[in-house]
Amino acid sequence: MSQYDDDLKNLLAINLHEYFQLVVIHYQNRLYTFAYRLCNSQQNAEDIVQEAFVSAYVTLENYPPERIRLLKLQAWLYRVTLNVYTHWLRKTRLHIVPLDLTENNPPLHIEEQPEILFEQLETQKELGQLLAKLPERYRIIITCYYFEHLSYQEIATLLDLPLGTVKSAISRGIRQLRTFFEENNRVQEGREKPWINKDSTRRR
Repeated sequence: MSQYDDDLKNLLAINLHEYFQLVVIHYQNRLYTFAYRLCNSQQNAEDIVQEAFVSAYVTLENYPPERIRLLKLQAWLYRVTLNVYTHWLRKTRLHIVPLDLTENNPPLHIEEQPEILFEQLETQKELGQLLAKLPERYRIIITCYYFEHLSYQEIATLLDLPLGTVKSAISRGIRQLRTFFEENNRVQEGREKPWINKDSTRRR
């Protein structure tokens, strides 16, 4: 935890109303990026983050000063944002697939070098489109680990999951992203090839 977070929590414990704006300034871009990678929509991400800050403020109003000082502020804000996102999904009648990773697959390894895959994507939009294809159980964990730089343990705590489940989800999610990327490449290559009229190639 950074010294800034410690100082910020002390200020919030002293006067939440006066200093909460500092939380918004410090975390709004980070939480927006987090929400955007989950929902792949600029407008929805903005709405989710705005609601998350409102929810955080209302919750902190009911916390005694000592509890505020003991918060792991960044992880707590991610949890609030994730809760708002989950509620948004329910309102849009989308289904979250349970984090059940107990299927009988061979052991997976984290050494997938996903950074190479991410570098191959030409735009953030393309990356967002691939992430949006992932099952919810993988997308959230991939986003937390590779883009928000949370540790395995932090993700396990955030999502209330076993550490091994988090590691397996990261590996499987990256493999699915690779599959989507390769499929997109094949489709793109097919579009770029000139269409050949077979009739014109027949000998008379």
